[in-house]
Amino acid sequence: MPGSALPADPGLVTDAEAERVREALASSRAGNTAYRYSLAWLAWRRWCEQRGCAALPAVPALLAVYLTERAAGGLGAAGLRLAAAAINDRHRDGGYELPGHNPGVRRTLLGLTRKAARPLKAATGLDGAGLAALRAVALQPRVGRRGVLESVEYARKRGLMDRALAGVMWCCLLRRSEAAALRWTDLSFEGDGSARLLVRYSKTDQMGEGKLLYVNRQVAGDLAAWREIQGDTLGERVFPLQPAQLAVRLRAAAAAAGLDGRFSGHSPRIGMAQDLAGRGVELPALMEAGRWSSPRMPAYYIRGQTAARGAVARCYP
Repeated sequence: MPGSALPADPGLVTDAEAERVREALASSRAGNTAYRYSLAWLAWRRWCEQRGCAALPAVPALLAVYLTERAAGGLGAAGLRLAAAAINDRHRDGGYELPGHNPGVRRTLLGLTRKAARPLKAATGLDGAGLAALRAVALQPRVGRRGVLESVEYARKRGLMDRALAGVMWCCLLRRSEAAALRWTDLSFEGDGSARLLVRYSKTDQMGEGKLLYVNRQVAGDLAAWREIQGDTLGERVFPLQPAQLAVRLRAAAAAAGLDGRFSGHSPRIGMAQDLAGRGVELPALMEAGRWSSPRMPAYYIRGQTAARGAVARCYP
């Protein structure tokens, strides 16, 4: 069975059974991860072809050389770790020894990632104040790339989507991929004007257990207004855009509102984290709200709010 760690005897396993196992194996990894792994594996395979060596199974010493060359070419720490993980993963599927687990490769990767590590540069957070500024101008016609002013009808439709997108990503601390995957069937509107949103899959929930999140009244109203203009789309995606397109849209909306900073698809998530920290929410509760498995990034995002609540700030305001 190609691509599987399960050897199959043609006399014992039928084609239908093998296909079901292949489907299960394909579903064992999130789609975005599988795509990135496939690109990393392709790069490794091409490098091996140029050198006339086998990509599978790999010689650990050659993998170490490959990683040093990629680092010299500017690949960062995360990219190096991804390359090693993708190569290990393909060997695991094939039932081979994992070259990245070789002690020499491990030490090489550790040294390269330390050397390649760069200071974190987080995007600017889109907090509650920023969201209010964005909402205030969202429906106003803008001048497009070709210098043409939007029609009132087009601006309203675009603005309603901008409001709903920025609002739900802020309120629910959504990642770009989570926002792009949302469907109207994942939303339920409550009698008090709020809503509940089910995030079916996320970076830290690849088993698909799901997480039910609260949507406040203002954001629920913006979502309802956006759904009304879309029409009968209850089975469709809430935002029919790819993750990268969502980021572009958020940057444009922030710029139209006159907000300064480096806005990205992570900005609403960061902004709500900062808002919660500013209201006294501690890191464990913040990690739960944002579905973070590690404290590293949320702690970095809220470092300003944490400093403002420190001992010196309390004793000598």
